[in-house]
Amino acid sequence: MTEQWTARFGGLGLSPDQERLYLQLLSTAGLSAGQLGHSLGIGTERSLAALVVLAELGLVERPVSPDGAAWNAAAPDVALEELLMRRELELRRTRGRINELLRTYRRSRIGTEAGELVEIITGRDSIAELWRSLQLGVRAELRVLDKPPYIRRADPELELAALGRGVRMRVVYESRVLREPDRQAEIRLFTSAGEQARVLPELPLKLALVDDKWALLPVSSGTELQSVLLVRPSSLLDALAGLFELYWTRAMRMPAADSAELPQDRHRQLLALLAAGLTDESIARQMGVSTRTVQRWVRELMDRFGARTRFQAGIQAARADLL
Repeated sequence: MTEQWTARFGGLGLSPDQERLYLQLLSTAGLSAGQLGHSLGIGTERSLAALVVLAELGLVERPVSPDGAAWNAAAPDVALEELLMRRELELRRTRGRINELLRTYRRSRIGTEAGELVEIITGRDSIAELWRSLQLGVRAELRVLDKPPYIRRADPELELAALGRGVRMRVVYESRVLREPDRQAEIRLFTSAGEQARVLPELPLKLALVDDKWALLPVSSGTELQSVLLVRPSSLLDALAGLFELYWTRAMRMPAADSAELPQDRHRQLLALLAAGLTDESIARQMGVSTRTVQRWVRELMDRFGARTRFQAGIQAARADLL
């Protein structure tokens, strides 16, 4: 129970000593600083210092006896609510200073007007930390053109947490991403949680758009991601948003994992994967059947639409509004 409460106090800015002392006083009233320090193994001096801070925050009541022997916890419903309100006020004030701090940061790092709109981030760790911060900070919508190369394996918990707080996510995947079973399972997890996913045979670049405030894209194409551009509100950001919408419109809807229960649903799933340019082996893994079965279905569909290629069968099905 104590560990659970301690973890919940993390957002209040209390030190470990202060948290433990407050929890101890919640369960046992009227203890002296010495008794508290002994029971928690921190000594009288550290205990008293922490109690003084807790009293200033309104979480404990100072002793009324002359010898100062009895400290008591304040009622948590009142004391914690007041402390939370104070913290929220501090956070709002800090948020209000972000633009001022950002201007200082830009002047020190770049010093040019153009640098305020586009920033180059280098180094794999720096890029990974920036992307993590953007995911944690997204409020309304995240739009992604997803293709290799990758800095490191994604953290599914970040995306699931964003979806859980109501963030709209639209992702266009390049078809070769779906050839990896682990990635397929990950995408199914995301789509079941609310991600809107589509697929295309090829994408021109890797791109992430966060809340119409930032865009993140590689400086150059290649097999390694060593540097990226962070683009802030500008005509360039607008152009990148328009590029995403263009490819989103062209992309095929990602079939749901359980969409092949009925024959017509199975055909829709197969057609979408064909239009995305997946190989027979990748389609078989996606649909949970053998490669030979996929090949037979593909031949049947090509005959049905009079298509000369697999991709053509998928496109013609999309035009016929079968996807």
